[in-house]
Amino acid sequence: MIDEISAPDDKTIVFRMKRAFPLLPDALGKTPPNMCAIMPERLASTDPNQQVKEMVGSGPFRYKADERVPGSRVVWERFADYVPRPEGTPSGTAGPKIVNFDRIEWRIIPDSSTVTAAMQKGELDWWLVPDADLLPVLRKASNLKVENVDPAGLIATMRFNHLNPPFNNVALRRAMLGAVNQSDYMIGMVGTDSKLWKDRCGYFTPGTPMASDAGMDALTSLRDLDAVKRAVAAAGYKGEKIVVLTPTDIASAKALAEITADTLKQLGMNVDAQAMDWATLVQRRTKKEPVEQGGWSIYHTSWNGNDQMNPVGHVFLRGNGQDATVGWPTSPKLEELRTQWLQAPDLAAQKKIAQEMQLQAFQDVPYIPLGQYFVLTAYQSNLSGILTGNPVFWNIKRA
Repeated sequence: MIDEISAPDDKTIVFRMKRAFPLLPDALGKTPPNMCAIMPERLASTDPNQQVKEMVGSGPFRYKADERVPGSRVVWERFADYVPRPEGTPSGTAGPKIVNFDRIEWRIIPDSSTVTAAMQKGELDWWLVPDADLLPVLRKASNLKVENVDPAGLIATMRFNHLNPPFNNVALRRAMLGAVNQSDYMIGMVGTDSKLWKDRCGYFTPGTPMASDAGMDALTSLRDLDAVKRAVAAAGYKGEKIVVLTPTDIASAKALAEITADTLKQLGMNVDAQAMDWATLVQRRTKKEPVEQGGWSIYHTSWNGNDQMNPVGHVFLRGNGQDATVGWPTSPKLEELRTQWLQAPDLAAQKKIAQEMQLQAFQDVPYIPLGQYFVLTAYQSNLSGILTGNPVFWNIKRA
C-alpha cells in the first residue's frame, strides 16, 4: 500500500502510496488504542520490549515521571510552551486544546466504596468508570452529574487462544457460539437497566454503517445448552483443560470471565479459572505456550465502539496468524476480504464486503462478541466542557 514515507524537513511527512487510499487521514487520526504515534527517531528505534523513560509529546500537558507512584498516582502539568490553534471547535482530540488547570492527578483507588465517599464529599473531581451497582447512589448526590460521554460505547469480547488445544479446533469455537447469551453477559456487567447495553451485537459496532444481521442467528437463535453439549462432543473435545484468565481488579472483565467459566462448567468442560490482577493478565496473555506451561485458553476484554466500526482498526477481526494480536487466529479469507474492503470504491461496496466478513467470522470465530454497553461517568457538577469520547483534560472548566 505504501511506496515510501519521507520527511523532507522537520515539519513535513510525505506518504507516497502505491494506489489511491482515501482512508489515510482516518488511519493517522485514530485515537487509542493502536494510535499512530509520531516520535523522535531515537525512541522509534528502541526495542518495544524495553522500558522507555523519556516522555516526549506535543500536547498541552507534560507527564511528571518524578511524581508517579506506581499503583497510586499519575501526574500531568500544564505545558507552558504549548499554543493551541486559534480556530476550530474542540471535539475529542480535534480542535483547539485549551487548558484551564495547571495540574491533573490520576488517583488509582481500588476500593470503589472509598471512591464513592470521596466523590460525594467533593474530594475527587471525576470518576471515569463507576461500578454499575453504585450508579444509583451517585445519581442521588446533588453535587454530581452522571452521564454517558461515549456514544460509541464499548464492545465486550471473548477471545480464544487459537494456537493450542482445545480452541485451535474451529468446530469447538463454532460450538461455543451457541452457548453465549449476550444479555446474560450485559446484565452481569452493568445490571438490568437495558438503556445501558445492547445485545444482538455482531462483529461491527451496532448502529454504524458496517453493522448488519448477516449470520446473526448464531448468536440470536434460541439458546439450548443441551444442543451445545452435543456440538462440543461432536467437535472432538476430550476434556482438555481450559484456562480462563480472570482479572480481579476490573469489575467488568471479571464479570465476563466468571460468566464464561460458569457456562463452560455447565457444558461439562474442564475449566481452570485463574485469578490475577489486570497487569499480570496483560503479560500472561502474550504467552503462546500450552496451558501446562503457563499459557491460556480464553480471556475477555472490551474495545471502544470506534475501534470496531470498520475492518481497519478492528484488530480482533484480523486473521494473520502469528502476526495477529494476542489470540493469533489464522483466516486467509478474512484477510482477503479486509484487503478488498480497503480497496472498495464506495460505501455500498464496503457494506457488502463487511457483511461477507461477518459471515466469515461466524465460520472462523476469531472471537465472540458479547454485547455493547455504555459506561457512565461521574463528575462534580461544577465542572463543564467534558468532551465526548475518550477522556481528555482540555476544554474542562470549573464554575
